[in-house]
Amino acid sequence: MAGTSLVEWRSWGRAAFDEARAEQVPVLLAIGARWCPATAAMLRGAYADPRVADLLDERFVPVRVDADERPDIGERYGLGAWPTTSFLTSDGQVLGGETYATAERMRDLLPRVADAFAAQRDAIAERGAAAAPQPSVAPGEAPDPELDAWVGDHLLAQFDEQHGGFGAGVKRVHAAALELAWRRGRDGERAFEAVIERTLQAMVRGGLCDEIDGGVFRYCARRDWTEPATEKLLDVNAEALRLFLLHDDDGCLDRAIGVVGYVRRTLCDLTPEHAGFFAGQRSAPDYYRPHVDGDGRVGEPPPVDRTVYADGSALMARAFAQASEAFGDSSLIEFAVDAMEHVVGGTYERGGGIAHRADSPSGVRGLLADQVRASAALLDLHALTDREAYRDVALELMHFALHQLWDTAGGGGFLDRVHGPEDIGLLREPVRPFAVNCEAARVLLRLARITADPALRERAAAALASQTPVARAHGVDAAPYALAVRDLLEAETAPGVARPTGADPRR
Repeated sequence: MAGTSLVEWRSWGRAAFDEARAEQVPVLLAIGARWCPATAAMLRGAYADPRVADLLDERFVPVRVDADERPDIGERYGLGAWPTTSFLTSDGQVLGGETYATAERMRDLLPRVADAFAAQRDAIAERGAAAAPQPSVAPGEAPDPELDAWVGDHLLAQFDEQHGGFGAGVKRVHAAALELAWRRGRDGERAFEAVIERTLQAMVRGGLCDEIDGGVFRYCARRDWTEPATEKLLDVNAEALRLFLLHDDDGCLDRAIGVVGYVRRTLCDLTPEHAGFFAGQRSAPDYYRPHVDGDGRVGEPPPVDRTVYADGSALMARAFAQASEAFGDSSLIEFAVDAMEHVVGGTYERGGGIAHRADSPSGVRGLLADQVRASAALLDLHALTDREAYRDVALELMHFALHQLWDTAGGGGFLDRVHGPEDIGLLREPVRPFAVNCEAARVLLRLARITADPALRERAAAALASQTPVARAHGVDAAPYALAVRDLLEAETAPGVARPTGADPRR
């Protein structure tokens, strides 16, 4: 997280929390992202204020975490927006928190938090010692085939017929929901044809796409796809590219070409020894604002975060592979191959999976999203190149996930990370991420089809079942579950496929 902070930040880890325990002070945890303008504003504002810095030095142990670098920490401690400011005990339990705060607000808040902690330190410690990890929701017995219809009905109910997209507020790339609409439209359900066509046209013609530099912005603040948040993130561009390639409309194909060009110019390292996709480009509203002298840009383009993360790189590698087929451009598949070999080959450890950062193999590794999305990309590359090594590595990564991340204590499904004795606070609590479990089920079904291993289909069904109790709570974003159920039903009805025991999704 860039900025001009005066605070002497510590890194997340045992040393920072031991320091807080020794000094009997709380931890201030600041979570943000490099691309986030509010995060940068707080670093330049509140954390550049001398009085705030003094208060943190005297009465807190300040810890800063990049949410992209440590998504497992962000998942547990984030308050729904970046930046998040959380106050923790030396055991990592949450005392309270908020999101963006001004220097004035922090000068008022910090003494009150520190005083309250000092006055109630013993009681807080007793509550922390007595607190037990929150149990995860018990998984369902089987995937629920009725959720496909439920999600479809929900998509139609939430579809904005006037402007496209879903809901009446912020408009963003709902990749799984639109993939589901496309599949149902392809099956002849005309109502879903309107959903996919109207929404793609809104994405193409509205403010989501950058008319000059190419690529797509993170979201649009208004219902009519205007007022874009001008950061450009790798994963959002990957999802948009794959959606544009679903529709043979000229406008969609033009936008797909624009995304590919933008990524190649701005979010790529084209040297084979370091091939990879960069995390994104920061927000810069003034740079993207139309100017009176025409459509040109004034000033320097916003900086690029050149970090290479495994999950985002895998998403873009899949999109490049799809674009390679659509455009007959072999250079795209070649770069996707180089990128995945850099991400996987450069960080894989037997028994440890791949690292989250391709340029920092010593960082956090074994995150579920990285293993699943890398496996999906490798299977796409295997399908296009017939190189068995890609299939074998994908299988190896999913076997790692099954051995190290399967929630045996909670009854099934994948946990988001490998747990260990050094985990602090909420990192000790199990999290079964919804969308990634659904993605994992789809990857396992692909591997089951390739290897003819029914045990992989059983695990796919169990991963889906782990999300059955919570799926409806996700609304439009329950689409990954519906897609995985469709894949499971198709796998079971395929000729010559034995049904996995104990996992009938129609039961």
